[in-house]
Amino acid sequence: MVRKFVILAVVALIPSFAAAQTDTAGTAKQIQAMEQALNAAIQKGDLNAFKANIGEDAVSMDGNGPMPIAEFLKEFNQFKVTSFSIDQAKVTFLNDTAAVITYRWTGKGTMMGQPIPSPTWASTTWLKRGGKWVAVFHQETLATPPPPAVKK
Repeated sequence: MVRKFVILAVVALIPSFAAAQTDTAGTAKQIQAMEQALNAAIQKGDLNAFKANIGEDAVSMDGNGPMPIAEFLKEFNQFKVTSFSIDQAKVTFLNDTAAVITYRWTGKGTMMGQPIPSPTWASTTWLKRGGKWVAVFHQETLATPPPPAVKK
Protein backbone atom coordinates (compact mmCIF):
# COMPACT_ATOMS: atom_id res chain seq x y z
CA MET A 1 0.00 0.00 0.00
CA VAL A 2 2.81 2.45 0.88
CA ARG A 3 4.57 1.66 -2.38
CA LYS A 4 1.42 2.45 -4.38
CA PHE A 5 1.08 5.76 -2.53
CA VAL A 6 4.70 6.71 -3.27
CA ILE A 7 4.29 5.83 -6.94
CA LEU A 8 1.06 7.84 -7.14
CA ALA A 9 2.70 10.79 -5.39
CA VAL A 10 5.66 10.76 -7.79
CA VAL A 11 3.39 10.49 -10.84
CA ALA A 12 1.25 13.33 -9.50
CA LEU A 13 4.32 15.55 -9.03
CA ILE A 14 5.82 15.02 -12.50
CA PRO A 15 3.68 17.78 -14.10
CA SER A 16 4.75 20.16 -11.31
CA PHE A 17 8.43 19.46 -11.97
CA ALA A 18 7.93 19.98 -15.70
CA ALA A 19 6.10 23.26 -15.07
CA ALA A 20 8.86 24.43 -12.73
CA GLN A 21 11.49 23.69 -15.37
CA THR A 22 9.48 25.52 -18.02
CA ASP A 23 9.02 28.47 -15.64
CA THR A 24 12.75 28.52 -14.90
CA ALA A 25 13.56 28.63 -18.60
CA GLY A 26 11.02 31.41 -19.11
CA THR A 27 12.34 33.34 -16.15
CA ALA A 28 15.91 32.99 -17.43
CA LYS A 29 14.80 34.51 -20.75
CA GLN A 30 13.01 37.28 -18.86
CA ILE A 31 16.16 38.09 -16.84
CA GLN A 32 18.27 38.12 -20.01
CA ALA A 33 15.78 40.51 -21.62
CA MET A 34 15.79 42.79 -18.56
CA GLU A 35 19.61 42.84 -18.52
CA GLN A 36 19.57 43.80 -22.21
CA ALA A 37 16.96 46.48 -21.44
CA LEU A 38 19.11 47.97 -18.66
CA ASN A 39 22.03 48.30 -21.06
CA ALA A 40 19.76 49.75 -23.76
CA ALA A 41 18.41 52.30 -21.25
CA ILE A 42 21.98 53.43 -20.52
CA GLN A 43 22.68 53.69 -24.26
CA LYS A 44 19.49 55.76 -24.81
CA GLY A 45 20.06 57.88 -21.70
CA ASP A 46 16.63 56.79 -20.42
CA LEU A 47 16.90 57.09 -16.65
CA ASN A 48 13.29 56.08 -15.95
CA ALA A 49 13.59 52.87 -17.99
CA PHE A 50 16.84 52.10 -16.17
CA LYS A 51 15.36 52.67 -12.71
CA ALA A 52 12.31 50.49 -13.48
CA ASN A 53 14.25 47.25 -12.89
CA ILE A 54 16.75 48.31 -10.23
CA GLY A 55 16.42 47.70 -6.50
CA GLU A 56 16.62 50.83 -4.35
CA ASP A 57 19.48 49.23 -2.41
CA ALA A 58 21.43 48.10 -5.49
CA VAL A 59 25.22 48.30 -5.63
CA SER A 60 27.60 48.23 -8.58
CA MET A 61 31.22 47.08 -8.35
CA ASP A 62 34.13 47.60 -10.71
CA GLY A 63 37.86 48.29 -10.45
CA ASN A 64 37.09 51.53 -8.61
CA GLY A 65 35.21 49.73 -5.83
CA PRO A 66 31.56 49.65 -4.79
CA MET A 67 29.08 52.29 -5.86
CA PRO A 68 25.59 52.49 -4.33
CA ILE A 69 22.82 52.98 -6.90
CA ALA A 70 22.10 56.50 -5.62
CA GLU A 71 25.63 57.58 -6.62
CA PHE A 72 25.39 55.82 -9.97
CA LEU A 73 22.10 57.58 -10.75
CA LYS A 74 23.72 60.97 -10.09
CA GLU A 75 26.31 60.15 -12.78
CA PHE A 76 23.89 58.43 -15.17
CA ASN A 77 23.99 61.22 -17.75
CA GLN A 78 27.80 60.94 -17.87
CA PHE A 79 27.50 57.61 -19.74
CA LYS A 80 27.60 57.91 -23.52
CA VAL A 81 27.29 54.40 -24.97
CA THR A 82 27.28 54.34 -28.77
CA SER A 83 27.07 50.56 -29.20
CA PHE A 84 27.06 47.40 -27.11
CA SER A 85 26.46 43.69 -27.33
CA ILE A 86 25.98 40.96 -24.77
CA ASP A 87 27.03 37.39 -25.46
CA GLN A 88 27.79 34.17 -23.61
CA ALA A 89 24.94 34.97 -21.22
CA LYS A 90 24.01 32.36 -18.64
CA VAL A 91 21.44 32.61 -15.85
CA THR A 92 22.06 30.57 -12.70
CA PHE A 93 19.26 30.26 -10.16
CA LEU A 94 20.29 30.30 -6.50
CA ASN A 95 16.70 29.58 -5.43
CA ASP A 96 13.18 30.59 -6.51
CA THR A 97 13.78 34.28 -5.78
CA ALA A 98 17.47 34.80 -6.60
CA ALA A 99 19.39 34.47 -9.84
CA VAL A 100 22.72 35.58 -11.27
CA ILE A 101 23.30 36.36 -14.93
CA THR A 102 26.87 36.26 -16.23
CA TYR A 103 27.94 37.50 -19.65
CA ARG A 104 30.54 39.24 -21.78
CA TRP A 105 29.80 42.89 -22.58
CA THR A 106 31.43 44.47 -25.62
CA GLY A 107 30.81 48.04 -26.60
CA LYS A 108 31.96 51.57 -27.29
CA GLY A 109 31.37 54.77 -25.42
CA THR A 110 32.63 57.05 -22.70
CA MET A 111 32.09 57.70 -19.00
CA MET A 112 33.00 61.22 -17.89
CA GLY A 113 34.87 61.61 -21.17
CA GLN A 114 37.00 58.49 -20.65
CA PRO A 115 36.65 55.39 -22.87
CA ILE A 116 34.53 52.62 -21.38
CA PRO A 117 36.67 49.48 -21.04
CA SER A 118 35.68 46.73 -23.45
CA PRO A 119 35.24 43.85 -23.41
CA THR A 120 34.28 43.16 -19.82
CA TRP A 121 32.96 40.13 -17.99
CA ALA A 122 29.88 41.13 -16.07
CA SER A 123 27.39 39.64 -13.66
CA THR A 124 24.18 40.92 -12.16
CA THR A 125 22.31 39.45 -9.21
CA TRP A 126 18.54 39.60 -9.57
CA LEU A 127 16.08 39.14 -6.68
CA LYS A 128 12.35 38.60 -6.90
CA ARG A 129 10.74 41.15 -4.59
CA GLY A 130 6.99 41.61 -4.35
CA GLY A 131 6.54 39.41 -7.41
CA LYS A 132 8.96 41.48 -9.54
CA TRP A 133 12.57 40.74 -10.50
CA VAL A 134 14.98 43.62 -9.72
CA ALA A 135 18.73 43.96 -10.14
CA VAL A 136 20.48 44.41 -6.78
CA PHE A 137 24.18 43.84 -7.51
CA HIS A 138 26.24 44.31 -10.67
CA GLN A 139 29.95 43.80 -11.21
CA GLU A 140 32.29 44.24 -14.16
CA THR A 141 35.79 42.93 -14.67
CA LEU A 142 37.97 43.98 -17.59
CA ALA A 143 38.60 41.00 -19.86
CA THR A 144 42.30 40.32 -20.12
CA PRO A 145 44.20 38.03 -22.47
CA PRO A 146 45.61 34.85 -20.99
CA PRO A 147 49.24 35.01 -19.92
CA PRO A 148 51.81 33.79 -22.46
CA ALA A 149 52.67 30.12 -22.36
CA VAL A 150 55.66 29.22 -20.27
CA LYS A 151 58.58 28.03 -22.41
CA LYS A 152 60.17 24.82 -21.21
